[in-house]
Amino acid sequence: MVKFGIIGAGRMGNTHASYLGTFDGAKIAAVYDPKPEAAQAMHDKYGAEICAGPEEVAAAADCVVVSSPTYCHQDGIRAAIGAGKVLFCEKPLCRDFTLADEMLQLGRNYSKLFAIGFVRRHMFKTIKFKELLEQNFLGKLHFCNVDLPLGAYKRMPGDWFTDFDKSGGVIIDMLAHHVDLANWFFGPAARVYAQSDMLDPSQPLPADHVASVVTYKNGVICNYMCNWQRFGRSAERMEIYGEKGALVMDGGANLTYYPSGGEKKEIQVGPVKADGAGVEEVNVADGYGCQMLNLFQYMKGGKKVFPTVEDGYNSLMVGKAMIESARTGNVVQM
Repeated sequence: MVKFGIIGAGRMGNTHASYLGTFDGAKIAAVYDPKPEAAQAMHDKYGAEICAGPEEVAAAADCVVVSSPTYCHQDGIRAAIGAGKVLFCEKPLCRDFTLADEMLQLGRNYSKLFAIGFVRRHMFKTIKFKELLEQNFLGKLHFCNVDLPLGAYKRMPGDWFTDFDKSGGVIIDMLAHHVDLANWFFGPAARVYAQSDMLDPSQPLPADHVASVVTYKNGVICNYMCNWQRFGRSAERMEIYGEKGALVMDGGANLTYYPSGGEKKEIQVGPVKADGAGVEEVNVADGYGCQMLNLFQYMKGGKKVFPTVEDGYNSLMVGKAMIESARTGNVVQM
């Protein structure tokens, strides 16, 4: 029996538990949340032992899942590594940039798995996208567009998610996934320019927006648009243009290819996505199931590849550069 400990029994903690709880041979063994009612609910549903802090969870588990609010991640990371347990930490790596180097070194010096929850890397369509790029499917790459509007943002003042210092807004939270994908596809970023609301508290209700241009060392120019709005459309789209055509990944299950001089083609990917109950992000439910299944199979001795602490750090540093650029109006050299 593989024992999982959950630090943070909110939306993401319950999403992960909902998958882990269905696997034969997996047990939600322990939970910690500073809100007693949240921990109690997970205890009632899965029989998890209610713990007094992250250290108690780590002591009771084989694998620690850190799904606490972003600004608390470091507490769960330190507890899991201190106890020598396999660690899965939700993205982003942390919110306090002064702690990022510490988290990176903890991970680099750790002999066990320290995985970051970049869920899109576990999606079948993303894996296929990466394979096609590695096969030079598009030829020399030129530019990329990332379009991520969320028109159903409902968080209210007082929620930590509306506090830029705690959540990092769309830059550090929602956009982190596609920044990671761009890093994975293109390699290191070279320079960053951005403009952003950064959850401007003068707005009548919380909302956020960022527009950014990131140039990568391989020459690819990526245009990012991401927002949290209380109206309007919700979508996700990542399109890469190369000398042979354009490849598009959106909220659907398959990919779309626009060959240079030819007709649009759909590239079939495969498995039907899993139930996404409790997941607010757009069409990523299959990824959460695959992500937790991969984690469980890893714990059972399987050879699974996960985004690493370095990947979490690199995504965070691009986000940090976006914030610096938005605050100063300058292009930031990486």
